[in-house]
Amino acid sequence: MFKSIVSTLRTREWSRQPTPQPDWFSPVRALNKSIIFPYRYAQLTNRLTPFLHDVTNVLDVGASDGQLAHQLTDSTGCHITGIDVCLQPYSYIEVRRYNGRNFPFDDNAFDCVLMVDMLHHTTDIEQVLAEARRVARRFILIKDHYWDSQFDVRALSMADFVGNAPYGIPLPYNYLRLTEWEHLFHDHNLGEVSRATFRYNSLDLLKHIIVKLEVS
Repeated sequence: MFKSIVSTLRTREWSRQPTPQPDWFSPVRALNKSIIFPYRYAQLTNRLTPFLHDVTNVLDVGASDGQLAHQLTDSTGCHITGIDVCLQPYSYIEVRRYNGRNFPFDDNAFDCVLMVDMLHHTTDIEQVLAEARRVARRFILIKDHYWDSQFDVRALSMADFVGNAPYGIPLPYNYLRLTEWEHLFHDHNLGEVSRATFRYNSLDLLKHIIVKLEVS
């Protein structure tokens, strides 16, 4: 009788244990790690390197684990420090945490502030750009996206989801048109030094932009 009661209680206790939930993002993370991210970093390193030929000290905003910054250091010789709102378990460079609005550095602390595909993850682009202008001594280098049609927005949103949702990164989908980027730079008194618009390859549906801005 006693054994029967104990067995019943154990069965009920086991039934109350939470059921393990499947990790639906695991295959996506594997695809990102093995194919998408290495290709993206290689493309970005090749395209960003010419824009960094005249700087030595760079702040990478939204650096994640610093893989891109590490490759850019190898290709340019720049010293790159990173900041991010979320710190990764392992980083290839020094990455400090910040609150998403205020950079933890003095005015004019860096030759250049680099922001790669991170401004569309913020809800207040103007605030982040103002902080970049404050700590940048010479240049701000932005790599992001632009859109012309609703198809562009949908393609950007899908790519953003695949690349960021598996890691819990906020997705406000805050994309701008080219004219909106231009007005933003004008409002912050940033002079355009050079610009490139491109796609990674013939199958790439996304519209990319790199802009090097001079802090006056």
